[in-house]
Order: sequence, then structure tokens, then C-alpha cells
Amino acid sequence: MKATTCIACAVCALGLTAPCLAEEPLPAAAAAVVSVQPAQDESAASWLEPAAGEWYDLKGELAMTISGSTINGCPVTAEANCTYGYPRTGHFTISESQGTRTLTLDLLGHKSHQYLIVDGKTALRRSIHPEYSESVGGIYLGMTRDDVTAKYGYPNEITADQGMEHWSYGLHRMDVFFQGGIVMAVRLYKGSDIKFDKSGLGADAAMAAYAEAYKLAAVPVIPADDGILSPAYDLPQGEKFHVSQRYVQLSVD
Repeated sequence: MKATTCIACAVCALGLTAPCLAEEPLPAAAAAVVSVQPAQDESAASWLEPAAGEWYDLKGELAMTISGSTINGCPVTAEANCTYGYPRTGHFTISESQGTRTLTLDLLGHKSHQYLIVDGKTALRRSIHPEYSESVGGIYLGMTRDDVTAKYGYPNEITADQGMEHWSYGLHRMDVFFQGGIVMAVRLYKGSDIKFDKSGLGADAAMAAYAEAYKLAAVPVIPADDGILSPAYDLPQGEKFHVSQRYVQLSVD
């Protein structure tokens, strides 16, 4: 087959308007050469875009820098199982001087409470020091396990709950949820002796009081069905307030 014939058939294969000079199909190998392929790191760069910048460990030391499609200056050579909503998760293979390494990254939260969870166990934050607006009984979002146990001791029960550690303090009618070693949510059940620290409100307070204390756009609505959690109501610094028939909750999402 002449070269001009192959080029013309390739144009046809791409869906462009041009006369095809040969009736036989383009060989598979030739088709691979002329097919338009996206850049190899396109999806990695798209996933990593909202995670771009510097990330610090819980000691306040710089642990990771993300820029474009690189992690700590190492190019991402492959990605898998990526979700592109928010929160998002993905597996990334990077090329280091010693060889390749695969990282699992989970990006979640907002503003002061945006976190990057590495390999499901290590939490990184945007700031050197933890930043928060509200706390519950002295527990703030982003607090470490050690700091919680120093204040309240070990819980009555620890269970796994949708990828988090669920700590239950029966005496205080309080649950604390951890991911990557830091607090992601604090839940107060009705009858709890623990209060939100800034407002002084507890699980038995009226929703109108929460709306006034935190300048919410609307009074939180308690779901009619037991066990259903309300949508998030925005608090300062990316913190969220939720309510159900049995409890109130401060959380990252």
C-alpha cells in the first residue's frame, strides 16, 4: 500500500472529512500510531489540582508538596481507582530515585480542615499548627488520638465505622470519630453533659439557639426519620454542624 493511501485512511478513521483512497481497513498497528491519546498524566494532574501546595504532618514538619502531576518533585507515572468528586480518593505510582512507589491518597475537608490522608493512616494538614473555630468538650477537629485520651482516657468501645475509628464514651454520651489518627467528628447524644465550647450549647438545646449562636443561614431541621443525619450547616473555618433526632455533631464534612 502506498504511503498516501495510509495517511488518507487514517484521516477517515479520525472522523475527519477526506476521501479514503483504499477500501481495505487500516492495520491495527498503524491505527495506534495515528490515534489521538490524552497526555499520560492528565487525570493525575486533574485529581491533584485541589491538593496542590504544601502539606504538614502532625508535628508541624513539611511532609509533602504537590505541584502539577508531581508529588515531592517525583512524577506520577500511573494512577488507578481515582474518584473525581469531593471528597476524593486515588492510588498514585511515583518514580523516585530508589524506584517506584504507590501511594493511596484521600483528600477531604474544607478551609482550615482540609486534610490529606496518606495510605489510610497518616493525616497531613495545610498548616504547621492545627487551626479550628469550635470545639466540643475541649475536643477540636484535627485533634490527635493522644490528646483525646489525655483528656478523656480510653473509650468504652472502639469500632470500625465507614473507614473511621469510632470511639464511644458511654459515661459522657459522646462519640469521637478518627481518620488518619485525627478527629474528624464529635457527636453528642441527648442527655450528654458535654457542651460546644464557644456557644455552651448541648445536644438538648433548641435548633433556633444553634442558628443564633453560629449565625446560620437557616434554623437546622431535625430529620423526621430516626437514624437520618441532616445536611451540613456551615460553621467558620470549614467546620460543619449536623443534627439527628438523637444527637448533634461537629464534623469535617
